[in-house]
Amino acid sequence: MKTILVCVAGITPQIITETLYYYIIEKKPPVWIDEINVLTTSAGKEVIINSLLKKESGIFYKFLSDYNIGRQKIKFNENSVIQLGGDSYIKDISTDMDSAIIGNEIVNFIKNMTIDKSTRIICSIAGGRKTMSVYLSLGLQLYGREQDILSHTLVSSDFESTKDFFYIPPVPKNIEIKDKNEKIIKIINTKDAKIVCSEIIFVRLRNFLNIKDELFYDDLVNIIQKKVDYCGTKLISIDLKNRALLLGNKKVILKPIEICIYNLFLSNKKKCEQEFCGDCTDCYMSLNEMRSQELYANLLEFYKFIYTENSGQYERLKESLKKDSKGDDFFSQNISKINKTLKQHLNPFEFAVYKISKIGKYNKRYGIYVDKKNILS
Repeated sequence: MKTILVCVAGITPQIITETLYYYIIEKKPPVWIDEINVLTTSAGKEVIINSLLKKESGIFYKFLSDYNIGRQKIKFNENSVIQLGGDSYIKDISTDMDSAIIGNEIVNFIKNMTIDKSTRIICSIAGGRKTMSVYLSLGLQLYGREQDILSHTLVSSDFESTKDFFYIPPVPKNIEIKDKNEKIIKIINTKDAKIVCSEIIFVRLRNFLNIKDELFYDDLVNIIQKKVDYCGTKLISIDLKNRALLLGNKKVILKPIEICIYNLFLSNKKKCEQEFCGDCTDCYMSLNEMRSQELYANLLEFYKFIYTENSGQYERLKESLKKDSKGDDFFSQNISKINKTLKQHLNPFEFAVYKISKIGKYNKRYGIYVDKKNILS
């Protein structure tokens, strides 16, 4: 799997080579970095290129030479240093507008970087303005996959503030620490340096959000907040007698068999032994599992709230279930009809929570995303 290091950086490019050093040299087992991308401002781009990527004296090339790594092994060149702000030519993040533009670009950059399933990205938040680090973290929360990593680089205090330290070289060397008048106040040796990358656990919202549209960052956050609010606070109850599905403050009328099938999924969820629903799908059922005598009996019990046991409608359903003559189509077709009706009455956020969802590629299983604590008896 191709590994891409994504860094935010300002006018201190040391963080790029320090992070690279940790993953390739220090970490056990090492993690090979195939490519580096750096997100920075116009001022930062100039410093990074002059410091790391000058053909003869660039620190990046010295690192490769010190550790016998071929120049073509890691893709990192001037095109890899991405100036944020585009035509706005943002030298530094000093206004709300600067922050909004850069935030939008960082989040969209991460979105695009996570399209290729054969890659993983390591996002380093150690450099640049704190604003940039926050947006990089948020971008990874929104679009990060299971294989992606959020990382923060920590360097020994004596070395993190000196402009002459970029990584721990294989042959130790002295570094002079000078005051503002260029007077030497201390000499430190690279053999005493320590570089550690702390990998940060983060919430991955990618599959939950499933947002494919190109949106500005503020709009994206508003949509996410609405979706989270719907998941966390919307209550659900069923009035079988009147065939009414009560979803938050909305009422949806379903056909008799549809309301009973929907209630099957809710009652199955309430029986689940898991205390918290979260992303648990233990209560989801395959079409084959739905065709059990126990579920048929439950379906008939619900049906009695609408039609009496002596009615023709009840008798016909009972007979067909007894013979198991309905087949898989009975459930799959009614699930489709239920979802079609729900979609007509609910907004997209509500529909995502209350629809009968399916998971799995081959032996699909069906269930409702809503948390069981929000199901009213």
